[in-house]
This record gives sequence, C-alpha cells and structure tokens, in this order.
Amino acid sequence: MADGLGEAMNGLLGMGWLGWAASLAAGFAVGLVFFLSMKLQVEYVVEKRGPTWLLPAAMYARLVLVAVVLVLVALLVRAQGWQAKLPAMMLAGVAGTMLARIVVARMVRRKGREEGDQDADG
Repeated sequence: MADGLGEAMNGLLGMGWLGWAASLAAGFAVGLVFFLSMKLQVEYVVEKRGPTWLLPAAMYARLVLVAVVLVLVALLVRAQGWQAKLPAMMLAGVAGTMLARIVVARMVRRKGREEGDQDADG
C-alpha cells in the first residue's frame, strides 16, 4: 500500500494535488493580469481612447510583473528547498497562464461579436 502511494507521488512529481492546484491558480492569476493588461492597452491606445504614453508604460509594467514573479519563485524555491518540485510548479503555472489567455481571448472575441451585431443593427 505504501509503495503505491510513493509511486503516485512520483507520478505527480512530488507536489501532490494541492501543490498542482495552487501552482495552476497562481499561474492563472498572473496570466489573467498579464493578458488583461494587453487587452486594456489595445482599447485605450490603439483605439485612441487614451494617452499615447500608456503603450510603453503598460509594456514595461508587464515586464516588471513577469520579473517579480520569476524572482519570487526563485527566492521561495531556494528558501523552502523545493528545487525538486520547481519543474512541476513551473509547468502548472504555465498551464494556468495559458488558461488565462484562453479566457481573455474569449472575452475579446465576445466583445467583437457584440460590436459587430450593433454595427449590423445600426
């Protein structure tokens, strides 16, 4: 029985279900902020709804966000001794980020359809 549990933990790369869920949620949250900032950047700058300085500011803000996340992961992993779990944490985080990208893409597509319907009605 204990041997089966050890195999299951190795199958999950030693993180367990809770670790995978937490990494997935963290990746989703970071990805959501990252991709929503891109959406807002397009709305306010490209569609001439805001100041032109917002374009580089939003771009640098996203770079800072990614840098902060990477530095925090590096510091926490080293301090907690989680080096063996780092690949699994990053894999789950990237999966969460991609889920956030899908959510934002669907929001943008839905908004585009709604605007297209209003143009056709008008």
